[in-house]
Amino acid sequence: MSSEASFNTLIKPVRYWTHWSFDAQDSLSQDQLRLQGDTPVAVARRMNQLFPGQVLCSDSPQDGFWLDVLYEAADLVPTFQLKPLEVFVGRVAAIEIYRLLPITKHRRALHDATALMNACRAFFGA
Repeated sequence: MSSEASFNTLIKPVRYWTHWSFDAQDSLSQDQLRLQGDTPVAVARRMNQLFPGQVLCSDSPQDGFWLDVLYEAADLVPTFQLKPLEVFVGRVAAIEIYRLLPITKHRRALHDATALMNACRAFFGA
């Protein structure tokens, strides 16, 4: 958590992305993504510009899968790494940090990332 940069956008789905969480439909429709979203290429390029050589922290191992899906669609390679919290703090500390997270997760990743950062700060007393 040495440096802080954030990036928030909607991603326009490519045709072969067929997985859709209908729970997400309550706050974000597929039409919204198609109309307001940035292309996977634009998102991947921007992330590469913002985070070169960095190791980013995630609260879910599934985030690595979705990052791979994004970069495959963009036909690019990330200039950064994404690793789960446990890699940084160990399993025991990660469990305690997860307990500090809000019970409800948002549909936008920036909210969840901010909550994770705040939980880590609270855990470490920063």
